[in-house]
Amino acid sequence: TPDVYIVERLFSSSLVVVVSLSIPRRMNVYHFKKGTEICNYSYSNNILSVRLNRQRLVVCLEESVYIHNIKDMKLLKTLLNTPSNPSGLCALSINHSNSYLAYPGSSTIGEIIVYDANNLSTLTMIPAHDSPLAALTFNSSGTKLASASERGTVIRVFSIPEGQRLFEFRRGMK
Repeated sequence: TPDVYIVERLFSSSLVVVVSLSIPRRMNVYHFKKGTEICNYSYSNNILSVRLNRQRLVVCLEESVYIHNIKDMKLLKTLLNTPSNPSGLCALSINHSNSYLAYPGSSTIGEIIVYDANNLSTLTMIPAHDSPLAALTFNSSGTKLASASERGTVIRVFSIPEGQRLFEFRRGMK
């Protein structure tokens, strides 16, 4: 499809999630080796990002987050009324035992909500930056979370699930 703008693959498996510009509110899940569609879901607004791990499939809209079970694609939880997130910023840890989801807790300052996607409960809120978030990512074990703000001069690393600041990196500093 020429108008695809999101493609996510579950590691090296045959599971692929596709969102197209022509239908930006619909997510299609394919088994690409067989060339078959497994399922599709439609949402109330445009899909901004999709994240996958071996347990969960997360769909991020501007003001909500949907968590699906990867085994049967059933919707497990909808996080409504999340702060405005026009870029669809979110991170999902790849570790199946620590299936953590991080997303902005505010549209005006750099708060991070860390959510346990396995147990479907909020773990913590981290006051990470003074300006809005620009980037989030977990390490491979899901025990650390790095964040950067829109100002982009500082990267901070936090322990997960505690939310304690471990490191801070500033541009031009040794």
